[in-house]
Parts: sequence; C-alpha cells; structure tokens
Amino acid sequence: MNNQDELVAKFKLDLFEGHPIINHNQDVILIDTGAPSSIHDSGTINFCSKDYKCLTNFLGIEISKISSLLGKEITALLGVDILSQYKVIFDYRNNSVEFLNKKSEFDGTEIEISTFMGIPIIPLSIENKNLRFFLDTGAKLSYVSKSLTSNLNSIGIFEDFYPLFGKFQTEVFNIPTYFEGEELNVNYGNLPPFLESTLLLSNAIGIIGFDFFNNFKIELDLMNKRIKYKRY
Repeated sequence: MNNQDELVAKFKLDLFEGHPIINHNQDVILIDTGAPSSIHDSGTINFCSKDYKCLTNFLGIEISKISSLLGKEITALLGVDILSQYKVIFDYRNNSVEFLNKKSEFDGTEIEISTFMGIPIIPLSIENKNLRFFLDTGAKLSYVSKSLTSNLNSIGIFEDFYPLFGKFQTEVFNIPTYFEGEELNVNYGNLPPFLESTLLLSNAIGIIGFDFFNNFKIELDLMNKRIKYKRY
C-alpha cells in the first residue's frame, strides 16, 4: 500500500447532502477542492501515513463552525494544499475515493486545467460561451454569475452556506452546460453579491460541484494541473 508508484489509500465516500466525507484514523474529513488550506483543530493531520501541517482556522473559521453549518460533525477539512500531493480519483456513483502517487490505470480522457490559489478551474460552455468554473467538491449546489440567469425562470429556492458568510438562500436555475462536448443539466444558484464579486476577481464565472462529479468519474491531478474524466 505504501509503494510510491501505486495506490496509497481507498476510502468509502459518504456523500452527506452532496458533500464528500471520509473516515480516516480518528478523523471525519470533508474533502474540499474549493479550499486553499486544510483545517484541523490540532494544527496537524496524519493522512495516508504522513503528517501534514494544517491551519487551526481559516480567516477565523474553525472546524466547529463548519460542522455547524454543514449539519454534520467533522474533525478536519482536507483542502488543495494536501490534495495536490496525490492523484485523487472521485467515483461518486460507487461511493469511493482513491488517493494515488504516480501511476494510475484510470483510462479516462485527459485535459489540462488551470488553478487559482491551488483551486482547480475547468472549462465549461453555456449558450456557446466558453467559461471558467471553479471545480469544488465542497459545493452541493453549483453557482453562476447573475448575468447568465437574469432572463431565466427559477425552479425554486435553495438554502446553502459559505463558511465566511454563513447561511443564505438563492433562487435556482437549471441550465444546459457543456464540458468537452458532453451535455450536463446543472442546477445553479446565485452567490450573494459580496461572494460573487470575490469570485469574479479570479476571472471565473462560477462554481461547479456535485452535479459535475455525479456525471463523471474524475481523476484530479492538481500538481500537474490535469484531470481525467469518464462519463458514467
């Protein structure tokens, strides 16, 4: 299991309301590709037989606050600082996640991606517009700029949260979205104005989360800025 060219660990994935959570050692861990830094109350986490330094809070937000907003007690958040040390295979349909070092037998289609503060950004297309979206496992609902929903009819109201902002409600819109020619029906909300303005600073138009991972098996290789994907 510790061979540097093979599988490091495989976990059963608990998709708690769309959020990927694993149990490892004594920790309950939220895997969050939308977080630049990992968080643990002790300041360190032992993950896959290695000790990693963590923040005890991110901009004042501790694990207890995230647990409260999430509605499930977790002890750690695994961000891209640690995730980038591995190739990570997300298989939502089969409730599993694998962490590998170098080699992978995953035979998906490979593309290059970009990152911002280590967070992956993927290309999507809406209404023939090529757009940049953060790929965020921590997002049970995807988000897009209000400029793309202003003429659409809402399909309902959804409550969500962002740790630095708290809980909020948003109208939800179903929008056909294309990834590498593959059509997805994605439910998008609108972020509160403060959060949307922060998003636009990164030159991204939105965030895509659960709906993406529920359509594709994904291998995420942040160190080399690449993903492989295979449609279910």
